[in-house]
Amino acid sequence: MRASPNAAPWLGAALAVAAVAAHGQAPPALPQGEGRELVERACSQCHSLETVLRSRLSRRQWEARIDEMIAKGAQLSDDDIDVAAAYLAAHFGPPAP
Repeated sequence: MRASPNAAPWLGAALAVAAVAAHGQAPPALPQGEGRELVERACSQCHSLETVLRSRLSRRQWEARIDEMIAKGAQLSDDDIDVAAAYLAAHFGPPAP
C-alpha cells in the first residue's frame, strides 16, 4: 500500500519535532556518591549516560568494561578506574538474586 503524497510533509515535520525534542532533553541523573562526577565526565564524552543506566555489572565486569573504554581512548588514571568501578558496581551492579 502506498502512502498518500500528503503524508510525506507530515511525516517529515513529525520526525523533525521528535528529533528536536529528544535532543533538548536533560541527561539522566546518576545517583549521588563518590565517583559520580567522574563517571558523568568520563562516560558521557563518548556515549549517553543511558548506556550506563541500562548496564548491571559486577565490579570485575565494570573494571573490564572500563578497560575496553580506555582501549578506545577514554582517559582515566588507575585511581580513577578504582573509584569509577566502585561507584558503578555499588549503583549499577547485578540485580539481587
